[in-house]
Amino acid sequence: MKVTSFGEVLWDDFPGGKVLGGAPLNVLVRLRSLGVDTSMISSRGDDADGEELLRQIESKNVNTDLLQVCKDQATSLVKVHLDACGSASYEIVYPCAWDRIQVEEAALQRVAESDAFIYGSLSTRDEVSRKTLEQLVEKAKFKIFDVNLRPPHYDTGRLLEMMKKADLIKLNDDELYELSKAYGSKHNSIEQNIQFLANLSGTPRICVTLGSHGAVYFENGELYRHCGYRVKVADTVGSGDSFLAGLTYKLLNNTPPQEAVSFACALGALVASHHGATPEISLEEVENFMHPA
Repeated sequence: MKVTSFGEVLWDDFPGGKVLGGAPLNVLVRLRSLGVDTSMISSRGDDADGEELLRQIESKNVNTDLLQVCKDQATSLVKVHLDACGSASYEIVYPCAWDRIQVEEAALQRVAESDAFIYGSLSTRDEVSRKTLEQLVEKAKFKIFDVNLRPPHYDTGRLLEMMKKADLIKLNDDELYELSKAYGSKHNSIEQNIQFLANLSGTPRICVTLGSHGAVYFENGELYRHCGYRVKVADTVGSGDSFLAGLTYKLLNNTPPQEAVSFACALGALVASHHGATPEISLEEVENFMHPA
């Protein structure tokens, strides 16, 4: 199984120090731990932060052949603020190296041969990376759009265009309501707004995460739900990324939708019970968590 991601690679700057991050990369790190062949298309700065970022991605066994070096922009550094509940907010500098991802033939080929291609909304904020993404999407077999609304780094019109290209859209409940309202929805329930967004975008699959309350997954007119797992939250950084990795892994393995959502919720919950975006968690741990003896 091959999965390729496009977008931000960065340092999350916590009060206690810097941690490797970026949603598309976090998804790949988790997928790699599940045995998937993963490759990251992005750009880093020609600086010390960029060299260390490269080393750390390589240490996670994610392929870095398509990680470009940008000579005139710095490696991305994002200030992370955690509230009393462990929920994160972010200060994202613009521009930075991953705003300048160039089109390369090797990247086009890798996307074409991948079982899934994952891209997010943040990487559409700059014209250079956006135009590169538009070319890569055309080569993809199964396109997964991971909506990460980070004000002011998005445009709702552009987001709709990217959703229309997707085979699966993943977003949280706040993002669902914000975008549905922006596109003219008068509905007040999650289910109605999922259907509204599916009709508007023509996308057959939409997944909405609900934090500690699990997720709702829509596939070809059917809704599947999981009410979530109770854990003691350390921080929520990366839990949604691991959720998406779990969902992607199961769907690509032709797992029934309900089982796929349950697994993804368990993986996301376990990540939230640890500090950082990519703690080590084995398949056995997830199974034991879902089905304790």
